[in-house]
Amino acid sequence: MGLLRADLQALANLPATAAGRRQLLGTLFGLGMLGALWWSVVATMHQDPHLVAMLHRSTHGLSLPTLLGTALLPCPIAATWLGLALAQRQLFEAPELLLWRSAPIAGWRAPLQVLLRASFLSLLWASALAAPWCMTLLAEAGAGPLAYCLLPVALVAGTVPLLAMLLAVQIVLVRFFAGRVLRLVLAATAALASVGFSTWLLLGLFGSAEQRLAAPATTGAPHLPWTIEAMATLLATAARGQLEPDALRQVLGWLGLSLALFWFAARLHPRAVERHLAAESPLRRRRRGGWPTSLAAVVRRKELAQVLQQPGALLGFVTFAVLVFALADRRVLVGPLLADRRLPAELAQVAAMATLWFLAVMLVLYAHMGRLALWDGPQWSLYQSAPALPRTILRGKLEATAVLLAWPLLLVAAGGAHWYGASPRAVLTFVGIAVGGTLTALGVLAVVGTSPRLVQPTDGAIAQGGRGFIAALVLVLGFQLALAPALFAWFELERHLRTTRLDAATVRAFAPWVVGGALLHGLVVAALGTALGARNFRRLLAPR
Repeated sequence: MGLLRADLQALANLPATAAGRRQLLGTLFGLGMLGALWWSVVATMHQDPHLVAMLHRSTHGLSLPTLLGTALLPCPIAATWLGLALAQRQLFEAPELLLWRSAPIAGWRAPLQVLLRASFLSLLWASALAAPWCMTLLAEAGAGPLAYCLLPVALVAGTVPLLAMLLAVQIVLVRFFAGRVLRLVLAATAALASVGFSTWLLLGLFGSAEQRLAAPATTGAPHLPWTIEAMATLLATAARGQLEPDALRQVLGWLGLSLALFWFAARLHPRAVERHLAAESPLRRRRRGGWPTSLAAVVRRKELAQVLQQPGALLGFVTFAVLVFALADRRVLVGPLLADRRLPAELAQVAAMATLWFLAVMLVLYAHMGRLALWDGPQWSLYQSAPALPRTILRGKLEATAVLLAWPLLLVAAGGAHWYGASPRAVLTFVGIAVGGTLTALGVLAVVGTSPRLVQPTDGAIAQGGRGFIAALVLVLGFQLALAPALFAWFELERHLRTTRLDAATVRAFAPWVVGGALLHGLVVAALGTALGARNFRRLLAPR
């Protein structure tokens, strides 16, 4: 119980420090905002009586169990995401792992602690995503206290067993098949789990109410996994004031079986850690050329080399491409644009690609912001002592970030040409506009990513000081404000289309002016942002 008590004490001590309070506030606010958004999304589903009636007919009167099962689906989805993307690193790369292995405790106690931590995080996400819909359904059904008391049991049974099985399988695989190939497979699986969860979350938040109710209405209860179906049946019968013993036995039996299998696999964890550490032999690489002499070019090459030498980072780019193509295929946020008959075809295609590009850049903007300062903690003392201009170092970092930000542009251009049927002229017009938008993003990154109020040098390194959520919020708001002229121009175009019809010839005539305006705006924002960022970077590197 000592490890569990230490984790609980660490959570209880978060409000005692300023950094802990900021971390706690950011986490609670982020999950609360996500839960409120999800609740507002699912609450609109019950406002259409025709969809609810269709669901009731297609399920032969089992609409409540079907909806409860659909509401509980985020539980195994969040467990799969965290079990593959986060808990795998905790099993074999946790900072406390060396202390746990040398402590006089049982060998299975360390993986059990990882399971407890992952279960806690999974329950937080599951409560934010599944509890609002379940509470809404139980309130509409007039459920009694029994159903509300069984809801935490359903959330635990929906997350913990699957999480335990995933961790057990990973321990067994590393114990008997450890190697570089398995590390790549696990990294690819973790990346696919992350992008799959992000895609599912985006489709759930931005999809229409008709799309959410159409799937359970057409497929009914058989589309649910048997574990989710048992939990949904348990809650549905409890909403009528009854307790279904068979469903309760299935839920508790699945929970007990998964924990027992995890305990047997956890006994292999010490040997699996040794096999994991022994498989970390470096790859042999041939030196192909010398480094450039320009400082900005050296920094740019260093940033790009850090990406190319990490298989996980390369797999992240591939999975990000899968996410963008999935959004393009489902026409998330761009369906109304492509279906608007008032817009010429090329204008609708350019607007759709620009909207998809904006969404794709928003997904990676915060990650690229870390390249400016936060990810260079080990090199920060070198930057402080080097006889180099801070603006030169920052320029090399921004050049590398510009190269990496070209990836969303290429993906959206390819997706627009394939799924939207965009013509070469429309694709070139979009590329010109997106280049201006990329310059705008670089200007915003240069200011926010080097702000002394968001990043702080401490003991020769660089840290964020618990302001991750605030930095992400400022970055998003800054990027949106920088693109406000484009949004204002689009609103003016929509107002103009109410009275005047726009033909294709007019659109083609104005396309060069629009591209030129986007490039000019991007250059201005990039120049101002680089100047302010260089000033901030010089303040960060100043002696303290």
